Amino acid sequence: MIPDISTGNSIRPLLAYLYGPGRREEHEDPHLVAAWNRHGAPDPGRDPGATVGRLAARLDQHARLREAELGTMPPSRVWHCSVRAAPEDPLLTDGQWAQVAHRIVRATGLAPERRAGCRWVAVRHSVHHIHIAAVSVRPDGSRPAMHRDQVRAQAECRAIEAEWGLRPVGQGPRATTSYPTTAEIIKAEQQGWAEPSRVWLQQRMRRALEGAATVDDYATALVADGVQLRWRTDDSGARIGYSLARPGDTGAGGQLLYFAAGRIDSALTLPRLRDLLPTEAAHQPVPAASGP
Repeated sequence: MIPDISTGNSIRPLLAYLYGPGRREEHEDPHLVAAWNRHGAPDPGRDPGATVGRLAARLDQHARLREAELGTMPPSRVWHCSVRAAPEDPLLTDGQWAQVAHRIVRATGLAPERRAGCRWVAVRHSVHHIHIAAVSVRPDGSRPAMHRDQVRAQAECRAIEAEWGLRPVGQGPRATTSYPTTAEIIKAEQQGWAEPSRVWLQQRMRRALEGAATVDDYATALVADGVQLRWRTDDSGARIGYSLARPGDTGAGGQLLYFAAGRIDSALTLPRLRDLLPTEAAHQPVPAASGP
């Protein structure tokens, strides 16, 4: 489970996206699972009388009062945190996601347990993740102390993983798993993909490892599973690393987006693969890349 945090200056466009259908109709049943006050937070997803504009106005109320007092709106007041479960985790209920949301806003300082907090909502429009949208202004107009909010949110997610038996981030000592960013999650939803490219690649890396006796076996399995593979070599032509891409995942220039293996899963870098697959020959010719 991984949180990804960003900030902005307008709550309504964020809510419009969260409650909207998505560009490819990928959002399923967008609805509220938690809020600073369920009675005070209208749910445009399931309440016919509620609107995104009304919910945005409720969330922005303290910021508007501060604007009237100071003549300017508090900067970067919108706080957005997507929280995504690992693909192999069991599907969480709305009640469980509500617990996750409450724990994260408490851990980050957005809504501490013993002090008046900020207004926030948690919206679910996919089985695997939620979005927490908040306006970081307290009822008295002050701003919450949210330094190191990403670290604190991640620590809380690690605690939830341990308590609920979910897959922990990382694959052993000093190994880390990279999770998709909010932009990557949104891109996957827009493309109609079941999971972001980073998750899609990681699944295939682990699957390729299962039946491999050598690094070449591993590479062959990756390519057979649809992955675009590119080796990095030194001046002598020896392999020193590799990167991977998902077919169809391109950047603004139309080129495939490659991820270095260590950015996806540090347990499956080339040096670690060689430790895991000791039967590989010390030096092997470098085959042509499978993609551009």
